[in-house]
Amino acid sequence: MEKYGQIKANVMESNILTGYGKSFASFGEIIQGRKSNNEDFLITIPIDLWSICTLTMIQREGPRVINSNFEKSKQVAVIILDKLGVVANYELNISFSRSIPIGKGLSSSTADMLSTIRALQELFGFLLRPKVVSSIFKTIEPHDGLMYKSSVCYNHRTGTLLEDLDYVPKINIIAIDFGGVVDSIEYNKKLKYSDDILKQYDHLYDETINAFKNEDDYKIAQCATRSLEIDLISSEDAIRKKVLDSFKTLDAMGIINTHSGTCIGLIYPNSLSKTELKSKEEKVSSLFGYPTFSTSSLNLLT
Repeated sequence: MEKYGQIKANVMESNILTGYGKSFASFGEIIQGRKSNNEDFLITIPIDLWSICTLTMIQREGPRVINSNFEKSKQVAVIILDKLGVVANYELNISFSRSIPIGKGLSSSTADMLSTIRALQELFGFLLRPKVVSSIFKTIEPHDGLMYKSSVCYNHRTGTLLEDLDYVPKINIIAIDFGGVVDSIEYNKKLKYSDDILKQYDHLYDETINAFKNEDDYKIAQCATRSLEIDLISSEDAIRKKVLDSFKTLDAMGIINTHSGTCIGLIYPNSLSKTELKSKEEKVSSLFGYPTFSTSSLNLLT
């Protein structure tokens, strides 16, 4: 219990208790890779897509029961309830309302796990530090740093915060979805980097951190594009290559990749009106022939 800070369950005064939690998504990663010191990293980009979790706990006789269609969120609930000592006489139902597509590289499973924790926090009246949330998630899968309000540089394998960048680029994203789903766990198992690519990531990491420090959205978009270019050295993805070759003709600032997903995004300034953004989305859809959607970055720091 001490490991999780001052966690204390509220006294159960009702037969039925309900808690709610929510989490934003991340559109892939501004950059993702591995440095020459073997540190894996990614930089998140909070976006205005959400996972909202509803937890209903009902008193019942017998062993504890947890009902959920999403195994990872169920695992989170098991860990927390075990720490709270809630092991019997309750049935927990976990459900979600979400605007985040699943399996597309938009951090849907991390958002679901985080919204589950936040619903449990409301239900039982405790708080977990982001570092503790990370320690739970890393036992389940590689994950994004959505527990922080800003863009962060994060080791998704070890669940370690490398740098809180204290800034979120002010951008719109027109996303292209190539279809299908990607299993992030299997994707991460297959990653291999040459020494030359590791050195390229060293440089890109430093360049991106500086761009965030200067709050230079255009430079951040260039760094995101460079991350895609490096990724294409080994992946040789023809569809992503076509987008890379075409983005300047669409007046985009750059491209953001879902490195372990099915989407890629064209980056535009947030100064675009809804009409202008819709017009550009129609052009993107017509050019590439795949489903599109638009979203925007989310600034919770103000």
